[in-house]
Amino acid sequence: QHSLWEALAMGEESFVRSADTSTFDWKATHPHFGSVIHAVCFGRLGDKDDEGSDKGDEDDDEDQDKDVDGLDAYYDILMAHEEGVHQRLNLLRYAMEQGADPHIIAPKTCDDSRSWEHDDDADLATPGVHFAEKNAVTCLLSAKRVVTLAMAEGDWSRKVERIDRALDLVSRASRRRDFARASVSERVLDTWAGVLADASTADVVILVQEDGAGDARVHAHSAVLRAASPVLAAMLSRGMREGARREIAVRECSWEAVKVLLALMYTSGLPEDLADPNAA
Repeated sequence: QHSLWEALAMGEESFVRSADTSTFDWKATHPHFGSVIHAVCFGRLGDKDDEGSDKGDEDDDEDQDKDVDGLDAYYDILMAHEEGVHQRLNLLRYAMEQGADPHIIAPKTCDDSRSWEHDDDADLATPGVHFAEKNAVTCLLSAKRVVTLAMAEGDWSRKVERIDRALDLVSRASRRRDFARASVSERVLDTWAGVLADASTADVVILVQEDGAGDARVHAHSAVLRAASPVLAAMLSRGMREGARREIAVRECSWEAVKVLLALMYTSGLPEDLADPNAA
């Protein structure tokens, strides 16, 4: 799979999209490219091999790793031309859709220290950024920091804008990474909605005490409340008043709000009359 790592580091969007990636581990690391996100954003990050490092999906073509092109032959998201930047950002989005993780740490062998020259003045350059044992998000932030420092001596706004676009993409992945999604059949949801509506099997009463209105009584099931909330589980324990009386008093909260909370606990969705935008 060396050719795929090369394509990722070169920003070859079309090649990667058309390649057979069925056996490629998008969460692997490579001794020369770091993680997939490192490769897409920063190209090649090192030349040394480390027998103790995780080589990910590297194949037997080890001699190709020592090609004469070297590190300088790989552009990155800051130095690529505009079309190249566009391709790298699309590739970054695609890689994360396949499961690439921006929080994976680059191996020690990714020991490149990189600075960037100004687009119009080669005498202006940023301080260096190190990649070894850092994740791609940290590297992007480090790159933005050194470019921002260099703005005292020139206009680096184009590079800052490129980094911001990459950070926006990886931050979306960061927000999604801890949430696994699973489809639930309508029949299962209907079953739990029926359980919520069945007052005859309920064993807990929620007293909703609104200002200026009488108490509203909402029936619920202690097993569901305990599973949904450790606070409710504690309240419904034997040593608590709510547990002994099987009643939970809720003050300064509307009946509609309690209804929404229970619907989320039972079905992970809104009540039917609130979920339907055409409902009265």
